[in-house]
Amino acid sequence: MTSPWARAAEDDPLDGLRAALTEADCGYEPQDGHEDRCWILHSVHDGPVRLRWDEVLARAGRRLADWPGTLSHLVLEDVPGADDLEGPDPAEMDRACLARLVEHLVLSGPQGPDTPCGAAQAPVSTPSGEPLIARRGRLGDALAHHDAMPDLRFPATWWASDGGWLVLTDHDLSATEVFGSRALIEGLLADPWLDAVRRPGIAETLGD
Repeated sequence: MTSPWARAAEDDPLDGLRAALTEADCGYEPQDGHEDRCWILHSVHDGPVRLRWDEVLARAGRRLADWPGTLSHLVLEDVPGADDLEGPDPAEMDRACLARLVEHLVLSGPQGPDTPCGAAQAPVSTPSGEPLIARRGRLGDALAHHDAMPDLRFPATWWASDGGWLVLTDHDLSATEVFGSRALIEGLLADPWLDAVRRPGIAETLGD
């Protein structure tokens, strides 16, 4: 039986991340502590057909590899017919992509679906003056939590409590950054169902 993640106490240190999560307005991007990372691009659909971003960009003779900025909806701006497509959603991956990511995360650690997780909303999405909204739960309950969210906004940052991996969907972007072991990242990049790519991190792209 699955259940949504429970609200964490305000004095929960969140595995040593509380200060960093509170200061990261749009979601927390770690700069070290993980072997590898990649991006999962949020889904784009042309009716029932799911397209990769490079397939959309090819309509304008462009490639994602040539885009200098972060992975927002602006990547697909001015592409012929892009306004008629569905997605990519900002600030949240769709349920199907989330389910696929959870499958990979479950296989990446010894506790599988019982992996303890922490999660935090982006401070920018919480009412001014309110404390950070954070939660605790099992990895295997991630989809149950997604389905129970009234505002359809999955936490911006969520992670394995043992530090094995961390997932960031920055509030301003249309892609999700995953940090973890080389095996985890290589598995995501090799998954033909996911549109996963290697790209610079947010801080690197913005020169922070």
